[in-house]
Amino acid sequence: MSMVSSKDFANWLKLQFDQLETGVSLTREDINQLTGRQGFSLVFINDIHYELMQHGIAFVTDTYRQHFYMVKVQDNPWRDELENAGHQQTFSNIISINMSR
Repeated sequence: MSMVSSKDFANWLKLQFDQLETGVSLTREDINQLTGRQGFSLVFINDIHYELMQHGIAFVTDTYRQHFYMVKVQDNPWRDELENAGHQQTFSNIISINMSR
């Protein structure tokens, strides 16, 4: 089995899981098996993320780089979300919010 490039793997992920609303998770072993690699670097993951972000999908890892997550990115500005929830007073900066506690 030959090694799959980050671009090819990103395209495969998109084709397989684009219709899911919640996204999917993969382990390091899953990625090794699916791509035919014995190991990979963070650059490989960054390249996958770059390819998927062009379609509004993020590919991120946990702090131990053992689990990876493919999730759809929402274009949902935080101000709009707070306004919809009725929290207009929280538009001040974080420092003033912390000092008011």
